[in-house]
Amino acid sequence: MGVFAKFSLRNPIAIIILVILVIIGGLYSASKFKQEQMPDIAIPYLFVTSVYPGGSPQEVQNEVTVPIERVLRNIEGTQVIETNSANNISVVMLQFDFSTDIKEKTAKVEEALNGVQLPKEVEKPKVSNLAFGSSPIIYTAVTAQKGANEAQLQELVNSSIVPALQGIDGVAKVQTAGLKSENLYIKLDKAKMEQQKITFQQISQTLQAMNLSIPLGVASFDKISQPVLVTGQVKSLDELKNLLIRPMPELKLQDIATVEQGTAEPDTISRVQGNVSVALNVIKTGDANTVEVSKAVQEELKKYTSDDGEFKLDILYDTAADIEKSVDGMMREGLLGALFASILILAFLRNIRATIIAVISIPLSIFVAMTLLKYFTDITLNIMTLGGMAVAVGRVVDDSIVVIENIVRRLQSESISKELILDATKEVGKAITSSTFTTIAVFAPLGLVSGIVGLIFAPFALTVVFSLLASLLVSITVVPMLAYLMMRSSKPKEHGAGMLSNLYKRTLSWSLNHKLTVLLLAFLLFLGSLPLAGLAGFTFVPEQEQKHITIALEMPEGTDVVAVDEKVRELDKKLRDTGKVILSQVTSGAPSGEFDPMTMSVGSPNKANWIVALDPSVDVTEYSKELKDKLDPGVNGATINVSQLSGGPGGSGVYIVLTGGTKQSLHDAAEKVTAEIKKIEGTENVRNTSLKESQMVQVTVRPADALKNGLTTAQASMLIRPFLTEEKVGKVGEGAKRDDIILSFAEKQVQSISDVENLLLPTPMNTVVKVKDIADVKQVSQPSVLQTRDGQEYALVLGNIVDQNAGRVNTDILNTLDSIDLPEGVEYIVDGANKQMQDMFQDMGMAILVAIGMVYVVMVIAFGEGKAPFAILFSLPFAVIGSLIGTVVTGQPISMASMIGMLMLIGIVVTNAIVLVDRVQQQLEKGLTVREALLEAGGTRLRPILMTAIATIFALLPLALGMGEGALISKGLAVVVIGGLISSTLLTLLIVPIMYEILHRKRVKRELRGTDLGA
Repeated sequence: MGVFAKFSLRNPIAIIILVILVIIGGLYSASKFKQEQMPDIAIPYLFVTSVYPGGSPQEVQNEVTVPIERVLRNIEGTQVIETNSANNISVVMLQFDFSTDIKEKTAKVEEALNGVQLPKEVEKPKVSNLAFGSSPIIYTAVTAQKGANEAQLQELVNSSIVPALQGIDGVAKVQTAGLKSENLYIKLDKAKMEQQKITFQQISQTLQAMNLSIPLGVASFDKISQPVLVTGQVKSLDELKNLLIRPMPELKLQDIATVEQGTAEPDTISRVQGNVSVALNVIKTGDANTVEVSKAVQEELKKYTSDDGEFKLDILYDTAADIEKSVDGMMREGLLGALFASILILAFLRNIRATIIAVISIPLSIFVAMTLLKYFTDITLNIMTLGGMAVAVGRVVDDSIVVIENIVRRLQSESISKELILDATKEVGKAITSSTFTTIAVFAPLGLVSGIVGLIFAPFALTVVFSLLASLLVSITVVPMLAYLMMRSSKPKEHGAGMLSNLYKRTLSWSLNHKLTVLLLAFLLFLGSLPLAGLAGFTFVPEQEQKHITIALEMPEGTDVVAVDEKVRELDKKLRDTGKVILSQVTSGAPSGEFDPMTMSVGSPNKANWIVALDPSVDVTEYSKELKDKLDPGVNGATINVSQLSGGPGGSGVYIVLTGGTKQSLHDAAEKVTAEIKKIEGTENVRNTSLKESQMVQVTVRPADALKNGLTTAQASMLIRPFLTEEKVGKVGEGAKRDDIILSFAEKQVQSISDVENLLLPTPMNTVVKVKDIADVKQVSQPSVLQTRDGQEYALVLGNIVDQNAGRVNTDILNTLDSIDLPEGVEYIVDGANKQMQDMFQDMGMAILVAIGMVYVVMVIAFGEGKAPFAILFSLPFAVIGSLIGTVVTGQPISMASMIGMLMLIGIVVTNAIVLVDRVQQQLEKGLTVREALLEAGGTRLRPILMTAIATIFALLPLALGMGEGALISKGLAVVVIGGLISSTLLTLLIVPIMYEILHRKRVKRELRGTDLGA
């Protein structure tokens, strides 16, 4: 370390230039960071979604889900495969380990899907994954006003707004709700078809055969090769209407059908403040800057909307606003922390110049860290990196404090010179180096923490590590150089030993003479603090209150989107009449066949979802409880769920998987478990996914009768299908503007079992038969969704945990499950918040043990022996006392952030002990006895120990008070570090010297005998 100090003292101009470059580099790097709310972590799930128009759940499972599941089982590393087969859609979910390269697995899955044989009606399976960045970054809605009508709104959004948003750099997808389709719909008139004696298949075949462009090859005209193309493509709505279906007698399409554009029943209906609107939610690409994309989206939307124009824009939720608040809040807390630390240093040193020299390490260390993070990692500026910087503010000043304090102490009695500055720096060089590397060492075991915890805290750990390395470098280069330049003309005043120092020496002397008493009291304090963990409670990540809520309404199975919208209007009015809502946007229904990986659910017309912006003064938790009663749907079988918009990476939840047994026993088990879990205090919205029955029309082909008419069962099924579902038969238009042509029967033409029975089917024998001639048609009840987990049918029991002490609720859940007598063959697996906490405590427990071992190894290397480092380790248990007291007093549950705080404490706590013991070792080398060395070191190092500890505490105080935004992670961590640092510092000053003397008892006895002989 002396080499660096010597270089800085000899080359002050070079060091000053480097400092300027560091400041410029740090500011430049800060401006180039991508800004995110959380680290963009890929969750190890892949979803394969396949749309099978008109397919029933059983048909989807047999024809689509099972073949896909069969080939995907061979994908290496797959832990769990879950499948959902519903009307029209199949979803296969693959779960991997968090260490898995999801991009590689996506490629493997897509390759495997190429070999799957599926019915021709099935659309190509889509593979998607889940990440923190998968949800929209901004939720908006556009409403028509001041004379503009709904048709104009639809035209504006379809033709102008959506294409403009999709063209913005960084936009991956624009989700819309409330838009009507622009496709061309051919609605066949069944009566006219029967009159003209023409079948659906004849019309479909004609449309597909006539609306084609076929390349024939290349011909040479005047020695110039030109492609030859036969085309019959329809280019307009009028052409389609006049398309000839049959030449003799002439029959045009419009003679037997209504042909219109965009007249289909909407999949979704969107409303803002009760008015019809179009919702526009934007999802960004993985590498885009959230703040920049959000600003670009808003600027583009404002080109087409205005508060007093024909079209109004409402922004319901903007992630970028939260990010900017988090950045501002963390910066404010960091600056306040630095200010508090500066005042504290000034109070101890009573020298403005020395204070400035010490405090300069804070911005320099942060600037170096930001430069390293930007150019040597792919980390973004998010709540974790900001939290790391805010926490680092309290620690980066410690090394500089120890150096400048030692320089000031020496200058009080000696004349300034480069040699003195160098010697004073070298005197504490080993102490600050070993203390910094021990703090850094505690973050290495984070690599052992599997799952989401390790990934989330990686940016935090790297930020702190880079900051600490920078602070060490600053303390042995910049601080000595500035001390020599700034303190040559101002000799620090000597303030004497001080009353506090003398009091400590007397207390330490008494403690060394009464070791057993002090150790026993300390041990009792430690034991007495442990029960506080139960009072604090446990959770995975504490919920951060957002002034937004989401509401999910589910109407009985089979309810169409129009009926859902009617109920929505009634409930939305009640919601807005509470007087606490700023904006309410609700979407009824969902795009057909769409799967949402964020909610793990398939879109359905019988559902509606709100996003509601609340008044800033509203207590979100209490208001959510009130709404559950006020918004009762009043419909048998309908449910409503009110939740706070999540702002964090996890959250508490009930997630119980039931497997085995028969369908009925599985259903009974799910109902029984749901009923019991509902009784547990702290749970809400408990429900299950047990196979819900829905009414279906089942057409069972009679093979013998079908064969009499020249039809096989498969052929008969293919002929019946078009009557009950829509069929794409081609496209209309030119260039990029080409819309699908959708063929189906007009509404209300097939609305009873009798209508289905009398449908006409053409046969290979050139005859026409009715469906009832070859099949039985009846109404049956069947499961609306078929679910399997690793090939077994399963059911989920889901719910929310609203109690801050999620650990207690999870314990109650486990006890309840153990007491339930489940049907034979049914087993349960508890996942969700309970598994997250179990994994977290196991991983963090192992990480803490490894960290202690690594800290000991670093100290053994630094001190060159094992006894002194072993004495230092005794400072660690007493950090638990203050941590638990702080956690209980502030009402913070023990969480992921608290555990990271405990990990940090291992490095921070031993720092003070290292500073003390290093001085003891130096004094022993000078010939002092162990007792004399302990007392001298205690008196000399008391001030820097108190300064570093209190400076860290003061710097973390704004975080602990939660004075800014984004305190999700930092508050729990800061409380643990502050409390642990207070208790460990006070006890370290007594316990470590006692243990040091005990471990060196043989030498102490020799010294005492020598003293007695000398006397």
